[in-house]
Amino acid sequence: MAILELPEKSEWTAEVLETLSPEFRYEVREGNLVVMAAAMRPWHADAQYRIVRVLREQGRHAYIEQGVEIGPGEIRTCDVGVFREPPAGDAAYRPATDFALLVEIVSNSSHREDRGIKPRLYASAGIPEYWRVEEAPDGTAMVHRYLLTHAVDGSPVYVETEVSSLDELEAGQGQQKL
Repeated sequence: MAILELPEKSEWTAEVLETLSPEFRYEVREGNLVVMAAAMRPWHADAQYRIVRVLREQGRHAYIEQGVEIGPGEIRTCDVGVFREPPAGDAAYRPATDFALLVEIVSNSSHREDRGIKPRLYASAGIPEYWRVEEAPDGTAMVHRYLLTHAVDGSPVYVETEVSSLDELEAGQGQQKL
């Protein structure tokens, strides 16, 4: 069992998270540090790898497990992040404005976050695209694609534009860059 020693901090920032043990994953939710295990199910890891491969074949700058600085007190980790430009430097946490697309792969423990909380946060940060990957009963990875728009009241929201299987994306169907 690994023991994590944390510094006494009144504010968790990306700079502070960079100093913590790489054995864990970290997010800051409403100012509170959340420590997560790095382990995941093989289905989840496979979906991540496949999504990154599809996006890179489109010429996009896709990377697994990216830290996203959304605003004060909100730093999240996406399953796949696509940068607007090739990322420079070695920082694990980047401003939301650096990203063109964020992908979440829904796990049993992440339904609430991936379906509701993270899309609202990502939309409010102005990230143009959001993809949510869900496991169908037969094990197929289904990709729900969303584009950022604005509601009647002007608030940023995502609208679903397409649902396809990851198999279809890999075969080149629905692979057009949005």
